[in-house]
Amino acid sequence: LIGFSLIINLKWIVMAGISFFSLMFIRKAVFKVYYLKLGYYLFLIFIFLPFSWFQSGGSNNNSLSYIFLILISITFLFKRFQLRNNLIFSLVAVFMLMFSLEYFYPELLISHSEESQFYDKLVQTPIVLLASYLLLLQFANAYNQEKSKLGLSTKKLRLANQKLKNLANRDPLTKKYNRRAFDQEIRNIFKEQQHLDKAITLILFDIDNFKEINDNYGHDIGDQVLIKLTAELEKTLPDNSLISRWGGDEFAVICYKNEVEAQKNLDTYYQNVEKLSQRMDISITVSAGLSRLKKGDQIQPLFKRVDDILYKSKEDGKARYTVA
Repeated sequence: LIGFSLIINLKWIVMAGISFFSLMFIRKAVFKVYYLKLGYYLFLIFIFLPFSWFQSGGSNNNSLSYIFLILISITFLFKRFQLRNNLIFSLVAVFMLMFSLEYFYPELLISHSEESQFYDKLVQTPIVLLASYLLLLQFANAYNQEKSKLGLSTKKLRLANQKLKNLANRDPLTKKYNRRAFDQEIRNIFKEQQHLDKAITLILFDIDNFKEINDNYGHDIGDQVLIKLTAELEKTLPDNSLISRWGGDEFAVICYKNEVEAQKNLDTYYQNVEKLSQRMDISITVSAGLSRLKKGDQIQPLFKRVDDILYKSKEDGKARYTVA
């Protein structure tokens, strides 16, 4: 460059020519890109760098910065782990050899005036910095793209997992929890002994004469009754209640309130069921049993207690609830 002889600057002409023809071959697909890249970097490491080192004054010139530039470009452009390591090892080995030759045989280097070195660095240093910036920018862009793709994939995976979880834990008709989810929740309550610290009430529901509704009005109407009854439950009970469909016409609810507050919710629910019956012009009633979870309760005895009072509601004329 500035201040250097033609023979020294010839290396830049040669490198520019090789770079140009490499790009042309890549665009025309004359050779495989992989072999062109490999050949180009082998030329840089074993021919261009040694020639530049000794012709331009060794470590006193910009060769070290070009070694760094080649290093990061190899890291970015070569994906094969073993090949990339081999190229970097070759680059380091060539540098160590050149540096050792400079130290032990300084006469091999061509000396240049301080003025020539100054102008050369004044031109080459910004070029190296700009090239390094562009390479690192590619790194950053590639990283951000992969990060964005990973974030999108993670979101899709999370949604897919949520969908699978819903399929596993939800009743397909009413969209409320199924027995599997309910059993898991009640087991967690007893495992963590939550009922010792807060009020929890178990409610079991059974739709009265549901078979007659299906027989007289058809299963489509029966399905609508199930959907609307559970929707009314969701509107009436506290938001943190777990509503589950156990079977055809049976529902179980974990209500995080004491039995007195739960009864108030049930009174409202029964009023809403009566209004629903009038709107659909169908006799719709519900029987229920409820009991607060008590100290010393176990799952099976608790369910038997609540199930017994549910059937007491049935025996007492249906369309009512009973508290244990």
